Amino acid sequence: MNPTLTREAPAAACLGIDAEQMILRSIITTSYPDRAGDVVVPSGLRNVEEFLRNPVVLWAHQRDLPPIGRCLALEILPDRVIAQTQFARGVAFAEDLFKLYQQGILRGWSIGFVPVRATPRRQGVRYDEWDLLEYSAVPVPENPAALTLAVAKGHIRDPRLARWLTWAADVFAELVVA
Repeated sequence: MNPTLTREAPAAACLGIDAEQMILRSIITTSYPDRAGDVVVPSGLRNVEEFLRNPVVLWAHQRDLPPIGRCLALEILPDRVIAQTQFARGVAFAEDLFKLYQQGILRGWSIGFVPVRATPRRQGVRYDEWDLLEYSAVPVPENPAALTLAVAKGHIRDPRLARWLTWAADVFAELVVA
């Protein structure tokens, strides 16, 4: 059985926002090497139709939590995969996450996938074919203090998210170069 892997897309501003419908259009993965040197080939995504039958979007790959939204569409380009994500209405946690993306505080995404065909590289692995299980909104902040500020200003209503973001800002602070 193949292990489930995750890969973060480079942090990027949203490609489009529909605030009324709580929909974001963003890059969820690219063909560029990650920090480990791994490459996910966008055209290697084999199961788009299967994924769209259960198009869950999670928070930080937390499969024990309810989804925060659903994928409405995937666009496969030679160098990236673009997703249209609709966040769950009436769910404070999902609404808070949407606001953080809308404000540019959160910008990262990560895919959870199963490798189907891979090629070793000098550094890392090239995933030539893969199946998408889910993708996640992830807190890979460029500025962890921005998350703390959002909590302090009362922009975050969900107490679990506020606690987690405060914790994440402390944990990830040492990874950010000022």
